[in-house]
Amino acid sequence: MLGKFEDLVEKASEMGLKAYFLKAGDIPIENRIALKCAYGCRGYGKRLSCPPHIMSIDEFRKVIEEYSSALLLIDECDTTGIKDVLEAWSGLRKDSFHKMFELEQEAFREGFTFAHLLRPGSCNECKVCNLEKCVKPEMRRFAPEAVGINIQKAMEGAGLVLEFCKPEKTSCVGILLLE
Repeated sequence: MLGKFEDLVEKASEMGLKAYFLKAGDIPIENRIALKCAYGCRGYGKRLSCPPHIMSIDEFRKVIEEYSSALLLIDECDTTGIKDVLEAWSGLRKDSFHKMFELEQEAFREGFTFAHLLRPGSCNECKVCNLEKCVKPEMRRFAPEAVGINIQKAMEGAGLVLEFCKPEKTSCVGILLLE
């Protein structure tokens, strides 16, 4: 199985992603992270891949117990020439998601039957989400933060530092659950 993980890490690298192995049980899940969604995100409730439309943090805790491993995925974007990084954020994370989604599909083909990606940021595949029924359900994924994952601590566990407010570099972070 280790060879399959190494193959995924190599594939991620070829796609411009950095990948770090995590034990699924070591991924920090905290109730307080939900505060950032409910009381800090202007998209709260506006997408089917965001709270309150997704599983609860407690439900996710049960799900993650069924996984043994994960890859922390980081797409570092050079934003030195971008005047407004917040304005560019939507496009950056969409591009990153597409790479990470391709890696999820590769993981499935490699035998990780239950591979599931937690995407960087909220879903933005559609300009406006159809809150009645997802029109792209095969691509519907939620962000790690939406289910309480503390990305900063997860990165620290991998020996990395999550840097905020760096206008020259923006990191899009996702987690690929593997079993």
